[in-house]
Amino acid sequence: VLFLIAFINKQYNGAFVLKSLLFILFSIFTTTYGYLINDYSDIELDRLHGKSNTFENDSKSKAKWTIGLVVVMSILTSIAFWERPYFIILTLIWFLIATFYSLPPIRLKERGTANIIFVVIAQRFLPLLILFSVFNFWKIEFILPILTYIFLRGLSSDLNHQLEDYQNDITTHTKTFAVSKGITKVKKILNIVLQLEKILLAVVLIQFSFLLSFEVKIALLLWWIIVLIYLAALLWFFVDRNQWANNPFDPDQKNLAQFLHHAYPSVGLPIVLNTIATIYYYPFGLLLLFQIFIRGLFSKQILKKNFVFEFLTQKLKGVI
Repeated sequence: VLFLIAFINKQYNGAFVLKSLLFILFSIFTTTYGYLINDYSDIELDRLHGKSNTFENDSKSKAKWTIGLVVVMSILTSIAFWERPYFIILTLIWFLIATFYSLPPIRLKERGTANIIFVVIAQRFLPLLILFSVFNFWKIEFILPILTYIFLRGLSSDLNHQLEDYQNDITTHTKTFAVSKGITKVKKILNIVLQLEKILLAVVLIQFSFLLSFEVKIALLLWWIIVLIYLAALLWFFVDRNQWANNPFDPDQKNLAQFLHHAYPSVGLPIVLNTIATIYYYPFGLLLLFQIFIRGLFSKQILKKNFVFEFLTQKLKGVI
């Protein structure tokens, strides 16, 4: 989304890159706060579930100081954005939801349907609105399809997470959305959301294909290559019903479902968009290096294990 904003507004300059790096820092600290406050609230519950917890070997005092330090760093990295439209109010709403999603007495994570709605709002919807605020990007024709796609993506992720924790939540009487609606119904909802998510990304890519303009031919070529790869893979997925049973959330599976849900939108697409941005303004390469580092793409083993590499290798073997 960050790079799409740069392309739409032709923001190929140092100010945009610096603002992006600062926003990433702010995002890291606020995301860390969300996970830490959840772990702090779930110390006992995680012990009952047999799950690891950040604070399982720490005193409550140390845990509070750690969380407090992260809050301070979040505030410090956000100061530059305070004058951006809606930034403060959106961030405060996010902070309240992230906090009381886990903390009693409200503890939204145990309130059935409200649980799934608020977790998606906190993890996906509001962070995207905050991003739009930081870059003062409010073009409704762009943000509506992006927000819809991101909402569906967040919904599928958390539905899967609740299904994985279903038996533990039943045992500890934790009333999540999955527990309140039943595992069979939630599996059906997850399947529908996953298919809608794939279609929405195709809609977004097609829309931007008609609305973006790239003066540099190599940038235009890279854009169309990455778009056509997704459209071809999506068509393959819907034609080949054998792919429908694959779990895209299984990190050990390297299949088409995993490629469409994770490898393409989370790794491949942002890497290519970052490369296009770097063609226009080389300091964007700092963000590209950051992406390569956090994804471990410097590792030959990781590259060899991805779906595209394995697929091409099998096809080449067949030809040879």
